Amino acid sequence: MAANIREVVVFIASPGDLQEERAAVRQAAEMLNNQHALLSTVRIRVTGWEHVQPEHERPQEVINELVDECDIFLGLLFRKWGSPTGEYDSGFEEEYERALKRRTESGSPNIAIYFKRVPQDLLSDPGPQLIKVLKFQRRFQEEHSALYREFTSLEDFKLRIYTFFNSLLISNLQSEAPSIQPEGTVAKRPQPTTEVSHIKNTDPARRQISETMSAFAELATTGSSTQDLDVDRLLMISLGFQPEKVAIPVHALNRLYGNRADLRISAMEYSLLVWTLADSYGHSAREAPNVAAPAWYFLGARDADGLRDLTDILVSVAFDAHDNFVARCGALRLLSFIRIKPVELWPSETEISVSGPSLVPTGSGTQNEIPPIERWEQHLNSGDSTGLALDYMAEVADSADVDFIRDLASRVESRSHRSRLQAMANYLSDDIDGLMELASSYVTSDSWEENFLIHGIGRAKDDDLLNLVSAKNVPIRLNVKALEEITSRRALTVAEISRVLGRKHEQLVTGLFDAVDRVGSTEFKVAILEAIASFEDRNIVQEHKPRLLALTHSVEDVRAFAADTHKTLDAWPALALLEGPAALADEARKILDTDCSSHMDIAELESVGYKGSVLEFVRGKLRLAALKVLEQVPDDLREKDADTQRVRNELRRRYMVTQEEAALMLLDWGGEEDAPILLEVADSVVQSKRVLISGSIKLGGIRFARQCLASGDPEKALLGAKALIEQHNISLRELKEMLYSTHSPVRIRAVYELRERLTDSQLGDFIAEYRNKSTGYYYDVVASIDRMLYAPDPLAGYRS
Repeated sequence: MAANIREVVVFIASPGDLQEERAAVRQAAEMLNNQHALLSTVRIRVTGWEHVQPEHERPQEVINELVDECDIFLGLLFRKWGSPTGEYDSGFEEEYERALKRRTESGSPNIAIYFKRVPQDLLSDPGPQLIKVLKFQRRFQEEHSALYREFTSLEDFKLRIYTFFNSLLISNLQSEAPSIQPEGTVAKRPQPTTEVSHIKNTDPARRQISETMSAFAELATTGSSTQDLDVDRLLMISLGFQPEKVAIPVHALNRLYGNRADLRISAMEYSLLVWTLADSYGHSAREAPNVAAPAWYFLGARDADGLRDLTDILVSVAFDAHDNFVARCGALRLLSFIRIKPVELWPSETEISVSGPSLVPTGSGTQNEIPPIERWEQHLNSGDSTGLALDYMAEVADSADVDFIRDLASRVESRSHRSRLQAMANYLSDDIDGLMELASSYVTSDSWEENFLIHGIGRAKDDDLLNLVSAKNVPIRLNVKALEEITSRRALTVAEISRVLGRKHEQLVTGLFDAVDRVGSTEFKVAILEAIASFEDRNIVQEHKPRLLALTHSVEDVRAFAADTHKTLDAWPALALLEGPAALADEARKILDTDCSSHMDIAELESVGYKGSVLEFVRGKLRLAALKVLEQVPDDLREKDADTQRVRNELRRRYMVTQEEAALMLLDWGGEEDAPILLEVADSVVQSKRVLISGSIKLGGIRFARQCLASGDPEKALLGAKALIEQHNISLRELKEMLYSTHSPVRIRAVYELRERLTDSQLGDFIAEYRNKSTGYYYDVVASIDRMLYAPDPLAGYRS
């Protein structure tokens, strides 16, 4: 090692379940060593048990020598604690205790422990190894003896360790003594491309870069600096020079954003900002990209030149097979959200536009030398990120692109991609047959194929619809939609109904009975009965026994069944179907008032074994049928106060069979006093949770809405915020306070309301006000406002 290079030695201590994280530590150290090579003589050297050679002595003793040499003890823990060493429960424990003892005696090493968050399902039965990890974690939380961090994923850890090491180098840079650097002590790095020819000259940016580098060079040479030290700008510069792309850390980018009016961005940094934005969108949810990286201000993408620059880089990232996979996915999503068709990807005769303005070839170098058809061919044949590429194509393509897509389909190697492209081209030509054929094999939820089918299903042939109804590898909403379409055209035959039953899905069985009621055809009723009679698995229609009774028996027969205690459970709901709710309203009230004793001989049921929870279940089913009858009684025949009280009484039972139905009825019939119990019930239901929360907030009024806003439940908080905004027109002050909510959806909803109340200029000024609060601020709020003000349409209006 050259004499003027000073090392900071980092020892990694961890059991064997975090190999990828150990590798990420080394990668981060190497990357930052390269980035800081021009400004600093400090280097990070990473050691660990991998560096230990076999010895005759106890193996842990050899590892301990590395612990004794380190400046930073970096512990990584997840589920494993490790194996005993003879003196401690595990090698990790011995290494940590040794480092802690040395730190207590001498002040070194610094200790940092990173815990990977354990999934909730493992905590219920952790096992002996995880128990020891959790015990150690609790000790750490209580003692606050060293740097303690949690991370959720490998990507999360990479960002955290990169930030930690970068701050380590910067702090050591400030303490370096001046030295003369002999020639050749720093290895020469590859020279990156620092400018993009078609992005306008940015001399002020170069001047700022020079000033930033000079300030740090002065610090490195003399040990102090007379100029301001902008650590974040230096980091952005160094990342721009780095041949291997790395996103600007979100903390640094948000600090840079606070100084945005004074910053002049070079082409090199511009490219890095686009890449960082793409990386953010690559990590975010596909349908709701709630990113925390504010970069649109710097990109100037709302004018033609800025949009052209942005598009060139996005295409370059998205279609570069050697680039980071996450960033490539993000670049494709951004192209989809902007709905842009650049000349690099689409034939020149196609209109190249986004919300109006046309783009012309940019002449930016090699990009335009590759014909669009060849660029797509290379990408789709690479076998990676092709799903998002086809999503993008389906988002922006129109009938003018049909020949281009068909030509492309003939060039791709994958049979699956070829079929999907041909189906897309056919759909754009008003032919849905290809998509229907595709659906018989496989269609994923929220895919372009599913959306195309939902919108175009009315053009499908009867046979294709029947195939789609019984297809198993498609989202259930497609099966149901196809069943609704085919039964709106005609009654099904026995064989066709058997195919639907063969799908064995409750929603489809319900759809069949709904279709019988809707069509009202005797032929259809007979057909469904014949199909059910011949179907071997009767369990799938078990929940529909009352409907079967109503189809197969007269009113007199069903009334006779209803008088039989053993048959009342199915017969009484069937009678309600035959006679209508008004005719049975009084009987429904008796059932609820007498806890079913008016229609069931409870003693007789108990005598034949119906006891405890079984008897309560039978009663609950009959009370549920009674509630449904009352719900359908016309308003002029309803005993409003008395019937509402009956529903309240049923809800207070908190019985699983009836509580959801009673709660939903009380939303319409109840008042402010019912809001608390409705909100409480919402926690125990799944399908109707949002409806119950929203309804209880509406009944409870503004005070109740504020109570929900303060809830730790993110869904309650969001719905409380929406009610305050939409129903109560809260003050601007209260709206701004929502931007500090701990729930991201609440903050984003408040941002969009703020957008409605403030001008662009006021919203831009508000960012500074928001960032200056002493308690801190949230990055996603800044990023959302940045997107609204400076992203190109239609992305600017995209609601997370």
